[in-house]
Amino acid sequence: MNHSTIERAIAFIPVRLSSSRLPEKHFRRIGEKAVLEWLIYNLRKCTQLDDIVIATAAEPVNEPLKEFARKTQIPLFWYEGNVDHVTTRLRLAAESYQADICLLISGDCPLIHGPTVDLLIKEFREFPEADLLEVPTNNKNEHSALEGVIVSRLKAWQLADDLADKPELKEHQFPIFWKKPELFSRYKVLLPDSLYTRKHRFSVDTWADLEFMNTLYNRLTESNQEFQLPQVLSLLKKNPSLFQINDHVHQRKLIDENYKVLFIIDVGDTYGFGHLMRCLELARQLTELKGWSTTFAVDNKEAEDYLLQQGEKTLRAAFQRPARYRKRDKEDISESFSGYDLIVIDIFDQRDVCLDWRTELNSSIPVVVIDNHLPWTEKADLIISPSVTVHSQKQQPDCCQHLWGKDHLIIRREVRWLKEMQIDKDLDLLVYLHEPDLQNQFKEFTSKFNLNAKIITNFSNDLPHLMASAKLYISGFGISFYEALALGTRPLCLPDSPEHREDALLFYQSFDLEPVILDETQTWADKILPLLKETHENLPVCNDGTPQIVTALSNLVNGIVKR
Repeated sequence: MNHSTIERAIAFIPVRLSSSRLPEKHFRRIGEKAVLEWLIYNLRKCTQLDDIVIATAAEPVNEPLKEFARKTQIPLFWYEGNVDHVTTRLRLAAESYQADICLLISGDCPLIHGPTVDLLIKEFREFPEADLLEVPTNNKNEHSALEGVIVSRLKAWQLADDLADKPELKEHQFPIFWKKPELFSRYKVLLPDSLYTRKHRFSVDTWADLEFMNTLYNRLTESNQEFQLPQVLSLLKKNPSLFQINDHVHQRKLIDENYKVLFIIDVGDTYGFGHLMRCLELARQLTELKGWSTTFAVDNKEAEDYLLQQGEKTLRAAFQRPARYRKRDKEDISESFSGYDLIVIDIFDQRDVCLDWRTELNSSIPVVVIDNHLPWTEKADLIISPSVTVHSQKQQPDCCQHLWGKDHLIIRREVRWLKEMQIDKDLDLLVYLHEPDLQNQFKEFTSKFNLNAKIITNFSNDLPHLMASAKLYISGFGISFYEALALGTRPLCLPDSPEHREDALLFYQSFDLEPVILDETQTWADKILPLLKETHENLPVCNDGTPQIVTALSNLVNGIVKR
């Protein structure tokens, strides 16, 4: 770093680990480094910077930043004031480190490009009368891909903070610069054309953004290229379809409603993981399309661990039954379910719920029930039936809204992507069963007929890929039947209850498929072996209807749908 310049140029990285859309997003990994590590790695390539400072707020959730700063030997400014006063935090950090030129570097932008940052600093030093540096669009109306960099002088930060007289002006990164442009003189710098592209997100705020970055990283490393901004832009120019991974993500505005949604799920053991996986997709689309934050109430350790790995917040609780797994022996369930703007309940459709269940929840909070049609659901505000079952066909009372049918299927993104990849069907059977006796019977069956089969007994991250590789999928009827169909895999039902047998028959009928119910062991060969000779290329199509559900939930929360 160059310490001989007249004006001290310091990069300030505002970081808080309590992001509502992707908690601890700065420590989420892209390849071999975390987001914040990539950012530091790239800034350290700058020759024009005098220092790099992480600026955070004094709150317990940010304590891990102290250890990160120690390990990376990066100064940490620990702001003791109001945690929401971002402008004051940055201003005091700049004054404390005696910065003349202040670079605001967003902590969620891993593709900061050191040589370009150097170019901006050099240019800015040539115009000492300017308050701000601006990078306009180029002559093709393309936008700079150097996202998350604002270069200005200390006096501009001080004035912007003084003028921030409303909460939304304090909570963001100097919005006064754009609300009162006449107060700040600007110097415009055009970057090389190779650093411009269509308007797109290069920050990491949601799981889709993280998937976008990891896809870019994997593509580049596979071809022995660096994960750097010029290489990323070259890759995107050749493969514009990659933009679609996070094109849909909602860009938050200065004043934006951040609704909080609680998902209450039955998961694990006898409940399986289907409820969780479809609600996880719904939660992600609520976050990405609307900017809402989501939390999951579960009482299964494996589910909790998985959700935390996926960037979701969790609490340990169950609805209308004793929780199997809690932090405390006596936990106030009503307290756990408070403080939300919407509650989504996706529980086992055959267990009892008291008819006065809403007393356990705040009755003023809108409640949505997914795929359940027992009498207790009549007190919900909205019932959504993404699958077609016997119960969903029944006439619903007028006391609540009811959306049902194949237009409301929730098809998770892993399934949608695998469908586009058209994976070879090199697996004869994928069998997903919990009962050891049935598992053993299928092992004998597949061995007898020399079939290439995979038998899984519990939740697996690899289930969608295995399903895409299989010609036939065998399980008790459930949500996975729709995913199998979406992947061009023929689902066969081995029902675990009379109700699920009825549901499976209706499923086959609704998709105009010949029903295959594996009731008797001695008939398995007659039913399974002929189907292995078919290509299954003309199976019905299952499309993702989650965006329609997101619209319905948005209307409900905003009062368009009323009880």
